[in-house]
Amino acid sequence: MKTPKGTVAVEENNNRLRLRWSCESKRYCLALGLPHTSVNMKVAEQKARQIELDIASGNFDSTLNKYRLKQVTVTASPDTVKPSKESLLPIWDKWVSSLCLHPRTLGSHYSRIRRYIEKENPVAIDTSWYEAIESLCPRMWNDSLSYLISCLNWAMSEKLVSSNPFSRLKRRKVVKQQIKPFNYEEVKAIVNAFRSNQFCPKSSAYKHSFYADYVEFLFLTGVRPSEAIGLQAKDVDFNRKEIVICSVLARGDKGQTASKHRVRKETKTGSIRYLSMTDRLFEMLEIRCRNLKPDDLVFTSPNQNAIDDKNFINRQWKVVLSGLGIEYRKPYTTRHTLLSHAIEQGIPLTGVAYLAGHSDTRMVMQTYGHMINRPSLPEINL
Repeated sequence: MKTPKGTVAVEENNNRLRLRWSCESKRYCLALGLPHTSVNMKVAEQKARQIELDIASGNFDSTLNKYRLKQVTVTASPDTVKPSKESLLPIWDKWVSSLCLHPRTLGSHYSRIRRYIEKENPVAIDTSWYEAIESLCPRMWNDSLSYLISCLNWAMSEKLVSSNPFSRLKRRKVVKQQIKPFNYEEVKAIVNAFRSNQFCPKSSAYKHSFYADYVEFLFLTGVRPSEAIGLQAKDVDFNRKEIVICSVLARGDKGQTASKHRVRKETKTGSIRYLSMTDRLFEMLEIRCRNLKPDDLVFTSPNQNAIDDKNFINRQWKVVLSGLGIEYRKPYTTRHTLLSHAIEQGIPLTGVAYLAGHSDTRMVMQTYGHMINRPSLPEINL
């Protein structure tokens, strides 16, 4: 029987409880790691109701970290728990297997953390190896710690370990990076430099101008680069003067940027949004889409493949910004630029959130809150 939309189903899988539901056309499965008992059923149903309320109120956490069981009480006697020298790697593999994850999801955080565990091969209750990792930025370190805590909580419920020392680790301080959107003069200079091949080496096989429309499109729409790279001719409706942002061409499972490795998938937040075209966008896209088939990409590399964003950054973007003497910022900053200008022009936060592809204003407030209703210093006559 199909679960009604917005409803979280509690299921039994190998005598273990899990939750299944869909949100924004994306399916989710959350293994709770709890045996199927009457008491645990009540816990699972309570967690299901929490998820349903968050979906209805627009506060759903797509990472699912909010819904994982943070603490698990182990009632087993000591002799039923595995020895403390149990290795972490097999425990990690069993936990990940219980989550019923999509292969693409497995290729991201889970595979990266597994590589660290495999390299150090620690026992399950040893945290020193993780505390010594310096290659991860604080945000990534904290995110990975959350996964390890969830893994060990599951291991406790499975009577594989008797404690979870990772839950006692202190999270590292994350320093919020200052967002520096491009100003109007910089935007104009960058687009003009691409169109005029101002800084293009004579020996270059591909001119900057080939990417001029792509760069201008990023500035004029604020879409993510992967959304622009994946835009197809059928996503542009000239009758309604709308651009439909409904999918992306994401990097490969191991972060590959080449066309052959890219995978089409839903947008980052699973949302579909419709962007009204300005006259300039209409003019540009009408020319670009004139001879394209519905499934053809609107923006391509010179050899008609999907744009390799790493090559674009190294061979085009950096060259132009350096030539103009503009402080380097990633192409993703074109998104911050559009959204910042939208706020400055007085577009309501709900409208800015929609342009960004978010279901609520929470992310807009967190990222651009310093720009909203910012007071001026009072005049003091000295």
